[in-house]
Amino acid sequence: MAAKYPTGEPDPAPFKVHVMTRAGRVMRARSEPVRAFSTKDEAVRFAGRQLGGHYAVYHKHRKIWPVP
Repeated sequence: MAAKYPTGEPDPAPFKVHVMTRAGRVMRARSEPVRAFSTKDEAVRFAGRQLGGHYAVYHKHRKIWPVP
């Protein structure tokens, strides 16, 4: 079942780009996404262009880029 907004509509931008931070030996996503996109291609393209940081794309709490 898709995550719903309070209005009952599905999320219009389900692909979220998160900044990754080092937590011990593991890289983890920060709590809030940097940007949200409606398509996987846009999200991956944005995350791939970012310099000076580690970024990951998530879709409904599942990491999809870079490939785990």
